[in-house]
Amino acid sequence: MELIVAEKPKVAEKIAHAISDKVEKKVHGGISYYELERDGEEIFVAPAVGHVFTLVEKQKGSGYPSFDIEWVPAYKANPKIAAYTKPYIELLQKLGRKADHFVSACDYDVEGSTIAYNVFRFATTIKEGSRMKFSALTKSDLAEAYEKRGDFDYNNAYAGETRHILDWYYGINLSRALMSSLRAASRYRVLSIGRVQGPALEVLATLEKEIRAFVPTPYWEISAKINEIEFMHKNGRFDHEPDADSAYEKTNGKAEIKSVEKKEQDVPTPSNFDLTSLQMEAYRLFKYSPSRVMEIAQNLYEASVITYPRTSSQKIPDSINVKAILADLGKTTDYSSLVKKLTQNKWFTPVQGKKEDPAHPAIHPTGLHSSAAGPEKNLYDLIVRRFLSSFAPKATRERMRVEADSNGQLYAASGSRLKDKGWVEFYGDYYTQEDTELPPFKVGEKHSLNDKKKERKETKPPKRYTQASIVSELEDRHLGTKSTRSVIVDTLVKRGYAQGTSSLEISDFGIKVCDVLMKYAPEILDENLTRKIEDEMEGIQEGKVNKDEVVKEGKEILIQILDKWKKNEAKIGTDLLDALKNTEDKERLVGTCDKCGKQLRIIRMRFGKQFIGCSGYPDCRNAYPLPGGAFVKVTEKLCATCNKPTVFVKRAKARPFTMCIDPKCPTKASWGKKPEKNETEKTGKTKGGEQTEDSKQKTEAGETAGTVGVADPTSDSDEENP
Repeated sequence: MELIVAEKPKVAEKIAHAISDKVEKKVHGGISYYELERDGEEIFVAPAVGHVFTLVEKQKGSGYPSFDIEWVPAYKANPKIAAYTKPYIELLQKLGRKADHFVSACDYDVEGSTIAYNVFRFATTIKEGSRMKFSALTKSDLAEAYEKRGDFDYNNAYAGETRHILDWYYGINLSRALMSSLRAASRYRVLSIGRVQGPALEVLATLEKEIRAFVPTPYWEISAKINEIEFMHKNGRFDHEPDADSAYEKTNGKAEIKSVEKKEQDVPTPSNFDLTSLQMEAYRLFKYSPSRVMEIAQNLYEASVITYPRTSSQKIPDSINVKAILADLGKTTDYSSLVKKLTQNKWFTPVQGKKEDPAHPAIHPTGLHSSAAGPEKNLYDLIVRRFLSSFAPKATRERMRVEADSNGQLYAASGSRLKDKGWVEFYGDYYTQEDTELPPFKVGEKHSLNDKKKERKETKPPKRYTQASIVSELEDRHLGTKSTRSVIVDTLVKRGYAQGTSSLEISDFGIKVCDVLMKYAPEILDENLTRKIEDEMEGIQEGKVNKDEVVKEGKEILIQILDKWKKNEAKIGTDLLDALKNTEDKERLVGTCDKCGKQLRIIRMRFGKQFIGCSGYPDCRNAYPLPGGAFVKVTEKLCATCNKPTVFVKRAKARPFTMCIDPKCPTKASWGKKPEKNETEKTGKTKGGEQTEDSKQKTEAGETAGTVGVADPTSDSDEENP
């Protein structure tokens, strides 16, 4: 009897139907599994649901250092959050007692191998195991993976276990050290730092300090127009205004064309996506965050329409039947004409990128029809068009440069146009470089030169990272993994170390945390140490490095770090508290009071009560109500209706919303009023008459208008630590 374990329920169902035509669906404890027979052998296919086992302290505590840990069922470690894993484990334990052979069908990467390994050793008594390797969830791919299953991938699992142990050691101990320091200064706040989070924070802090220290330098540019085309002085930037003035005065109203150059430039065909390049492109085109792209891509993978997304490869191996995939894509109206052109020209060899992954190919469509809508449709279309583009020839741009002379002053204009579309035809609107064509010019022509301008400009500081570009930067520095980098970025934002969506700006508190770490424990920020650990884990995967030695070395380094930390805990706490207070003061600033011109800020009282008050109290009693017990954050946008500040509001078990601070704003005209009957969308009530959370929020927020008491907003004595 054989037990096949998949990483998720949907995958278990696909595997069962891929390897047998006679599948009996069964249920145990509310969890579906599948029983089938193949070649006279009885087979169970059952799902895990991600990591059903997790690491915990053998004896719970809050001190540091702590290294005595063990694997336990996730529902025992965290009953509230992971209770859903209990019936899955009980099912696997039941089937594990019956079976005598184990097949890992979890995702073929370090995490998937760790999930399967833990089920194998903790939920079953099976002694023998093997491995299914697949990159797509199509019936043919899964059937082939079962037929060609190989040895159990212990090295992958050992590397995964090592990563989990070291991440626990570093994450828990360093985070406890931070919070312990803050508690020593009589303050509590959830803080975290880890072996990848530390270097990532340092990357952002270094850039932010460079931006804040940047001193703009003035420069001047001179331009003029010929035939409505803007020509720039060939000198480019003038660092000294007298030089710019001289060139400006010498330029008269006439110009002679001195040269006309045309060059053709190849625009190379792009390779297929790896995860990072997909995250970068999806952010550029759709503004999807890296973690959102991961989520969408996982959904498309589980729907069997794309291959495994957590890959570092930009290559399509010869073993993949690209002609069959193209034929299937050609059956859909969206891609039929493009596939037809590829087929007619016999363009069947994709461009291969530089990056590769021994486990999985580049992300590409499987050929199965997708019924996705919204963001999933966008991402699917992007992946398909990138795949089709990879077979097409390079594109060609024609670049034109014209130089003109005006009384000895040289000016130049440049333009370009797409001459041969090549692969761009297949990529469609995702290719966004616009043409800037110049009219025909001939050498020796005389033209009028007008609209002469001298402009003063200033150099600009470096650009901040976006959520996508920091993920790419971490990859370039070999920090973290393709699966964890977006999670690291999300954690930095969640902890208040950084903020923003279009660009990531590190907070004052984030900089201070980084400065404290650099002063008292620089090893935490040392990307070389983190990179060394990553390299060693790759060595474990390859069977070249012993996992116990890596864990031992990591533990010894951490003990030295924490010993130094404890000696300076009080100083660290004081520094962190000062930075935290400064950050919170800034975060509470709402805007300028329209009554007296001083600052409005959020005042938090005891028992969750809060409002917006003026710092000019008691001379100014201007105040605005806020929903009680809610998380409230000031936004950068003003109300489009009344031009007052707006705040973001989030309450437990309710949908977040953004509102104007003024209770009399026309946008709140319906708030607090009795809703019309029998229309759930309008009333915020279900058929049973219960008010929905979204409606409750707005009603409560509206009812607080005009009822808030005015406390002294300049005093913190009544405020509660958030």
